[in-house]
Amino acid sequence: MRALYLTFIFFLIQNGFGQDVIEDITDQEVLKLIKLCDVCTCSEIPEIDGTHIVLYIQCSEFDRIENVADLDKIAWPLNPNGLKISATFDGLGLSTLGKLPPNSQVETLRFTNNAIKAYWPDPFSDVPNLKVLSFSHNELAEITPDLFTKVDLLEDLDLSYNKLSSFTKLDFKHLRHIKKLNLQSNNLKKIPLDALQPMKLLEDLDLSKNGIFDVVLQRNGLMNLARLKRLSLNENRIRSIVKETFSLNNSLEFIDLSNNMIEIIEDTAFLSCTNLRELNLAQNNITFVFALPPSLQIAILKFNTLYHWPKFPDGIKYIDVSYNRLSALYDEGTTNFDSLEVLIMGGNQIKELNIEKKLPSLYILDTSYNLMAEIPKTISTQNFPNLEELHFDGNPIEMVYFKNIIAVKSLYMNDIKTLSVVEDKAFSNVVGRADDAENTLNCFSLYLSNCPLLSKINSGAFDGTSLCMLDISHNNLTHLPRNLLDWSVASEGVNLQYNPWNCSCDMQWVVRDLLPQMYANRNSRLLAELRCGSPRAFEGLRLVHWYNWTEDAMCSDMFSRSGMHGNYMLESSTENGPRVTNLTLILGGCIIVSLLIAIALSVYLVKTRKKYNIRQAAMKRKRQSAADLNNGNKEQFSTLNKV
Repeated sequence: MRALYLTFIFFLIQNGFGQDVIEDITDQEVLKLIKLCDVCTCSEIPEIDGTHIVLYIQCSEFDRIENVADLDKIAWPLNPNGLKISATFDGLGLSTLGKLPPNSQVETLRFTNNAIKAYWPDPFSDVPNLKVLSFSHNELAEITPDLFTKVDLLEDLDLSYNKLSSFTKLDFKHLRHIKKLNLQSNNLKKIPLDALQPMKLLEDLDLSKNGIFDVVLQRNGLMNLARLKRLSLNENRIRSIVKETFSLNNSLEFIDLSNNMIEIIEDTAFLSCTNLRELNLAQNNITFVFALPPSLQIAILKFNTLYHWPKFPDGIKYIDVSYNRLSALYDEGTTNFDSLEVLIMGGNQIKELNIEKKLPSLYILDTSYNLMAEIPKTISTQNFPNLEELHFDGNPIEMVYFKNIIAVKSLYMNDIKTLSVVEDKAFSNVVGRADDAENTLNCFSLYLSNCPLLSKINSGAFDGTSLCMLDISHNNLTHLPRNLLDWSVASEGVNLQYNPWNCSCDMQWVVRDLLPQMYANRNSRLLAELRCGSPRAFEGLRLVHWYNWTEDAMCSDMFSRSGMHGNYMLESSTENGPRVTNLTLILGGCIIVSLLIAIALSVYLVKTRKKYNIRQAAMKRKRQSAADLNNGNKEQFSTLNKV
């Protein structure tokens, strides 16, 4: 549209129209331009990488912009400092992208969350220094060669969440400096290798959430995408990875193939990835093991059907094989886990954890939801000298006892369905790990919740140790020993919620000592569902009801319920023998008053009935007299008639 306008001006000049007429038309056109900083938000902020300041323009659906469909009518803001410009046009309802006006300072353009289906030819030809461009969340169904012209410096292109299904060899022919390309959530069925050929510098390619079923990054013996480092192919329809999938001597460092339908991986398929650092194969159907490259440091294989441990390289640091079908531990004779820092093997069928070789670098060990009936003997600081997190959640443990000393920061034993009692000395060999370099012993955090049968914790369960945080919520506990641990050390809080606590005198110390400490340490969020389960009169009552009371309310045997919400007001007695409360006196008074009213009512009814009977007898005699008088008169008249 702007080009047509310039052509019209040139036509006027060629035909001798006056300069004043041309200036009037030009002034009118300028008045129609949309000044972005008048209708959008303009600010000078640091760039994402923090290296320099940019002029940031944010135009969103909340901004009132007339004629927004014609972005060729926008006027870039004055930029006297010569800052690079980053502009975002988000949620404006754009359906067609016009040609943007000239500006060599524009480096970033985002047209996100619109409905763009079409565009003018060469829309970015007048912003030659563009480096970042996003069309995410639009309606693009195809790309033509006249979209990306004169943008040779473009490095980051985002076409995610559109309707693109294919590309031609010419679509990206001008994008020779692209380093990052995002094609996530489109309708692609295969990797568009031919279209990607001009992108010799491409390092990051995201093809996730498409319908890709075949992965081949080399063709006819030629190496494609030689500099590619990150490849995301998660949530596609890939079924197999073969040795021809990746080209020889590629630069791949990260591969995400999670959430596919992979069943077969040829043994040497990944060995050509000599620079691979992270491999994600989670949520597939992989059953048989395969070779892994020596450079691998992070391996994610969770939610598969593995029966055997893969052969991990010596330098591996992170392993996640959770929720497979492993029934035994890895072979210590053929593995070297000296560099291993995180080992996650929960959700398998492992019964014993007979680790004999030291894991010097391990700081997270997750053995949750296996079949271990007791705490393994090999859990010790000798085998795990730097352990910080230890997980035993969901195992069928019936008795807790740590046979050897183990130092941790956090111990997780949630969701143990078979645990009913925590015996004395159960956690005596568990000590905290300090953050300082001296490695002095400190407190640790224990998470022992969601154990439906757990009804008792003996007072000696934590002898010799201390806790920073204790979570025993969602259990079946009724009593909490005062001497269970040093409560003053538990600065991170004590979660006692969702238990049927017996609010008797033995629990008065919780209100008196523990609640003020939790308020002081800002742990009041852990008190919302701390309620009584018994006696019946206290059932459902929150313990914070008695917070700051001057009396030991739980230690009184007699109580009364009053108030709109059923709060219990207790009255204590100092006399020996039977105690009389106000409720008893009121109840007795009501009974006496009721009896007096009943007696008075009875007397009244008896007297009223007697008077009624006398009145009825008098009325009967009066009627009888009247009847006798009438009969006498009739006999007199009858005698006179006869005479």
